[in-house]
Amino acid sequence: MPIADFVHLRVHSAYSLSEGAIKVKQLVKLCQTNGMPAVAITDTGNLFGALEFSVACAEAGIQPIIGVQLHVRRDDDAPRAAAGRKPEPDQLVLLVQNREGYANLLQLVS
Repeated sequence: MPIADFVHLRVHSAYSLSEGAIKVKQLVKLCQTNGMPAVAITDTGNLFGALEFSVACAEAGIQPIIGVQLHVRRDDDAPRAAAGRKPEPDQLVLLVQNREGYANLLQLVS
């Protein structure tokens, strides 16, 4: 596949409850149709689709990028919470670079 000018690094699949609707096989098919060499899924708070995604991408010749979106509260949110406002958590997207990173991400999410 050609080198892409753009790779989607923040896709929510159907495994990202109430945030994503695309099924893994549909996502891979769209990537094939549009000549995309890689794509990432970053479902919120889970890695449920990681294996299915990796296998489907491998079969289609697409580079899978595994990730997760986490909601993180900071310690410095306490003053705002004390003032009666519940602060929104920060959204942090983590992408895996290798097997060791995947293992660490699994520990973080579970």
